[in-house]
Amino acid sequence: MSPLYLCPVKNTFKKALCVAAAPFLLAACSSPNKPISEGAAPSPASAAEMALMATHDSLMFQADELMALKGKLSGYHSEAPAPYIHGLAAADNAMMGWMHQYKAPDSTATPEARLSYFKQQQQLLAGVRRQFRSSLDSATKFQAQHPAAGDVPAASK
Repeated sequence: MSPLYLCPVKNTFKKALCVAAAPFLLAACSSPNKPISEGAAPSPASAAEMALMATHDSLMFQADELMALKGKLSGYHSEAPAPYIHGLAAADNAMMGWMHQYKAPDSTATPEARLSYFKQQQQLLAGVRRQFRSSLDSATKFQAQHPAAGDVPAASK
């Protein structure tokens, strides 16, 4: 969806200004849990939030690999990969479930409450990460041991 569509201003020129100014307006708003100066270390709550989001981003990158592998296994003309496909789908569903339940505390929450929430979410996401890794590893191993018909290397002459 275009950022212009999300801007509440009706006039196209003013709407473009609204979209162009948004990053500067957001940067001007500082959170009480984040330092204002760039050289300072982030607060413990901000550091925990950044670590959580780094884990999330890493898993989202792996989700592409997960979906590609699921697609390859779905192309097999047998039921043999079904448990691996199910495992990959379950890992993807676990990630989607985590994202839907995640509600970062707003800036009015105490730094202690924010830190506690982010630590709890990191534990939940660690479980999702283990599920991702396990399903990717087992499905990759299956694929290596049982290549699809089009993936079988040609015999040497």
